[in-house]
Amino acid sequence: MTIHLSNVVASPVQSAGEACTIRSFRHTDFSRSASPVVSVDHFVMTGPASAPEPAAGLCAATLLLEDSKGVMQSLDSTKDDHEIRAGDLHWTQAGQGILRVQQPTEQDRLHGLRIGFKLADRQLAPPPAVAVLRGWEMPVIQTSAGRIRVAAGSHEGWQSPLATPEPLMLLDAWLRPGATQLVPLPSGWNAWIFAVQGDLGVRARHRLTGAPPLPKRPGGDPDFAVVPAGSALVASASIQDDPGVLVLMAGRVPAHFVLIAGCAVEVPMGLPAAAATPGRRGATPPPAACNAGDLRLPQPDLAA
Repeated sequence: MTIHLSNVVASPVQSAGEACTIRSFRHTDFSRSASPVVSVDHFVMTGPASAPEPAAGLCAATLLLEDSKGVMQSLDSTKDDHEIRAGDLHWTQAGQGILRVQQPTEQDRLHGLRIGFKLADRQLAPPPAVAVLRGWEMPVIQTSAGRIRVAAGSHEGWQSPLATPEPLMLLDAWLRPGATQLVPLPSGWNAWIFAVQGDLGVRARHRLTGAPPLPKRPGGDPDFAVVPAGSALVASASIQDDPGVLVLMAGRVPAHFVLIAGCAVEVPMGLPAAAATPGRRGATPPPAACNAGDLRLPQPDLAA
């Protein structure tokens, strides 16, 4: 297996109205495929602000980070309305289309990520669906290195109760100064990694054990990157049998990062740019490649 690291993308803070600032990341920003992630907005919201509507065939997740103050009200056309609080994950499966509004209930300070996912073609038909995973329902892994909340998928034997239409992993994690964390990456998967706070070192190991590094090249080490706070990169695992592993490292100060990983999805021709994900070179990964590895990821459960 070979894991390729993309360029590091630093997104500037932009105003999205009088009451919201965002850092926007799009799949086209990166030199490697971010699929199934299409877009991510890192936001701080203190009042009503417009929210992107998930297009048909997409899923949208809103993760409120634990330092949020107050309540986000989520209203949508299915009349499945929710109040989202600090630490919660709000999941929307657009199916063939859904309308949605998300805003603070008062003059609060909401801090989080809005994430857009591209679904496989077989997931276009189901009707729209909405789910909320409360922060207290998420498994929390506490070690000497730091703390990890498993919002979706599984990690180190801990399984999130959220049922997603495709296998995904979403980790909200903190590392103590100088600490490291290993995250296996199955073949055919991509991982989008964002440094919320503190600089984060990312090293690719091409097998769980015994993998040689990639050859050195002018300009730096292709297996290592530093992701400053407010920046992101993508790690792409080639389609082979053995999983690789990402080594995530904090520097002299604590690091807070969010990692979102899943199997690359082939994008049909004709999708609008906002909904499309760049296709990986070569053949589409078979289902076995998407589900491989030591993560013990859940199978899709559309009835949940």
